[in-house]
Amino acid sequence: MRHGRKSSSHRFDGYKIHATASSGPTPLITAVEVTPGGDPDGPQAPGLVDQQPEHRRPKRLLGDTAYGIGAVRGDLADRHVETLAPVAEAPVAEGRLAKRDFVIDLDAGTVTCPAGHTVRVTTSARGDRRASFPRATCRDCPLRRACIGPHSQHKTLDLQPQEELLLAGRRALADPETAEHLRRTRPRIERLLGLLAHRYHARQSRYLGSNKSRLQAAWTAALVNLNPIGPKLAITAP
Repeated sequence: MRHGRKSSSHRFDGYKIHATASSGPTPLITAVEVTPGGDPDGPQAPGLVDQQPEHRRPKRLLGDTAYGIGAVRGDLADRHVETLAPVAEAPVAEGRLAKRDFVIDLDAGTVTCPAGHTVRVTTSARGDRRASFPRATCRDCPLRRACIGPHSQHKTLDLQPQEELLLAGRRALADPETAEHLRRTRPRIERLLGLLAHRYHARQSRYLGSNKSRLQAAWTAALVNLNPIGPKLAITAP
């Protein structure tokens, strides 16, 4: 187990339980995993998908910002799973321009800054992509102070390997209906995790070691799933 944090003031010691759940009329936990408390959430998503039988794997995964990073989107795309999650944005000081303020057109291979200047995207020998604005363009730009630091001569924008997936993620959530669907669906997994942690006491591992803690998480998830399907099983029993 390791030390983990839910926030800057809330620390815990132990493991994390990661889970996926279906989003149909009767939400059910479909996979669980246990990792050290310090492990990030997002990278566990591909493994949770892999646990499920191929014919029952989701076509789309909904999650919070931890699942919206490029590497996780790429791993899920390799499994033909679409990701609907907020795209993590680097913190930007008030009054400063962010990467999202630039228009990135990967089909055309160009980036346009908020002042209307357009440059080509270049690719290095290592495969890194970058858009670099000329010094002369930035020197006389009225948005210079908001765009580049006091010690920089020009603006350079680095593009991630999964930039296409990040742009698609932003476009998806720009649609009000899609954004509302995510907002309404995400609490379902939170309610199931609440049952897991509080009603069935999954916050307290009864064993030492990750393998036994993983087994405890699995049978606790089975108990959670019996809540909605138990009455139906009782009705159909001979």
